[in-house]
Parts: sequence; structure tokens; C-alpha cells
Amino acid sequence: MDMASPSPFSVLAQTNATPSGINITCNDSNINDVLIFAIFTMPVCVLGMLGNGLVIWLLGCSIKRNTFAIYIINLSVADFGFLATELIIEIYWLFTHLYCDFPYELFQTVLLLMYSTGQFLLTVISIDRCISVLFPIWYRCHRPVHLFTIVCAVIWATCFVLSSIHFTIIAVDGFGENYTFMYQFIVNAVLCLPLMTISSVVLFIKICFISKSQRRRKLLTAILLTLFFFLVLAFPLTAFYVILYFFEDIDPNFVHFGYLCTCINSGINPLIYYLVGRQKGKTRKGIKELFQKVFKEEELSTDKLETSDGSKI
Repeated sequence: MDMASPSPFSVLAQTNATPSGINITCNDSNINDVLIFAIFTMPVCVLGMLGNGLVIWLLGCSIKRNTFAIYIINLSVADFGFLATELIIEIYWLFTHLYCDFPYELFQTVLLLMYSTGQFLLTVISIDRCISVLFPIWYRCHRPVHLFTIVCAVIWATCFVLSSIHFTIIAVDGFGENYTFMYQFIVNAVLCLPLMTISSVVLFIKICFISKSQRRRKLLTAILLTLFFFLVLAFPLTAFYVILYFFEDIDPNFVHFGYLCTCINSGINPLIYYLVGRQKGKTRKGIKELFQKVFKEEELSTDKLETSDGSKI
């Protein structure tokens, strides 16, 4: 009996298939389970879009474009795009009960673009913070003023090219046979997860045993929590593709759970920034001020870097 994809990305039912020849169908044999996960996923997407949209609006209008916050803005854009595309896919399924054909494959490619961009941004953010806490003087003296903007542009361009190649392959092979996504996801995990894990450990040690500046600790805490929740909530989906690659069999509900966790991860960052920026006894501060407080130190550091540009080492 054919079994349709349980995931918002693809239909990956296996019948003695190999990683290079995965059988794919369009219909889901357990509509009730898919409907339950869709009911939970769509509100998460809406709330996450509101939160990330708020971050983009507040930080984008008030933070200088050459500060660390440009990373956070781009990460919020990627998360917003991921959640918006996921919401469209779930609505598409409600009307068609299908996870295949041209519209779905296009949305899947956009989803891949947004997810890959967010993952690479988090990797760069983690590396950037590690360098800044391990070599603070060198970092402030030698960091290019427009480093953040350049890195973000390179990441978006790279992920766009990779996603375009993915869409071209599935268009040539025929819509519905989108197993190439599995390989891209595994490559992202192999490149990014080890670096983020190591960086998270370094930042944790810095916060617990080294850091003495309360203002700087807020920024490191926000980044560390963002990395932690990504590693925890994104892992089920990564495990799905690894299991599928090696064992070619998996419980469909595990796939739905993995995508639900990924949506929660994409929507939780604004809440992290808000909670980290709050102070006891000052609950009436505006959200804009709370967000700015988390990233204020980097803006001040950049100002010092610009004013002393002629004395750089």
C-alpha cells in the first residue's frame, strides 16, 4: 500500500528503496494524523511570523546597518520566510491533501532556501561570538566595518544558488521525485551542527566562568539560548533524514513532529530576545527598548571602532 509523505516537505514512503531511488507518492494514508499536526503547526507559524516581523521592524528601523544586529535581522527574515512558506504548504494540503506537484515543489524550494540560510547564519553568528569572546581586542581592531552586511549577502546568495540547483534537478527529473532535498539537508547538518555545538560550549563556558560584564552577558546569553534551542528543536528533523538515508524506514508521525519542532524553533527567537532583555522590577519597558538593550554593546563597540579607524592595528 502506498503511503504518502507525512512531512510538509516531501512524500518519502519507502518500499525497499535506496537513497538514490526513493519511491515517492502524493497521497497521505493517515489524513487524521496529518490534520492534527497541521492544526498545531499553523498557529505556531502565525505567532512566529508576528514575533519575527516585530524584530525586523524594531531592529531594522533603529539599529545601525554595520552592527552585529544585522545578523539578527537577517536571521529573523529567514525565520519569517520559513514560517510563511510552511503556513502556505499546510493551507495547500488542507485544500488538496497532497504534498507534490508544481506549486508544492516551488514552496519546498523556498523552504529549503530559508532553512539553509537560517542555519548558515546561526553558524556564522556562533563563530563570530566565539572569536569576539576569545580574542576581544583583536576582534574589535581587525573586524571590517561592513563585515556583517557582506557575510549576510554571501550567505543569501550561496543558499539561493543551492536551492535553485535543487529546484532545477527536481524539475528535470519530474515533480514529486524530490529526494535530492535529503542530501542538501544532510550536507547542511554535517557542515553546521558540529561548529554550532562547539561554539555553544565555548559561549557557555564564557558566560558561566569568564564573563563579568552584565551588558555583554545579555548578548551572549541570547545567542547561546538561540543556538541551544536550534540544536534541540532542529535535531528531530535532522535525525529523520539521517535515519531515512541509512535505514530507509521511519515512523511518519516522527516526521511531522520534526517539522513542528522546526517551526517552533523559527518562532522562539523573538521571545528569547524579549526575556533576556527584561530586568526585574522594570516590566513596563517597551519592547523596542528591550530588544535594543540586548544588542546595545555591539553598537557601542562599532562606534568606537569607527571613531578610531585611523588607529587600527
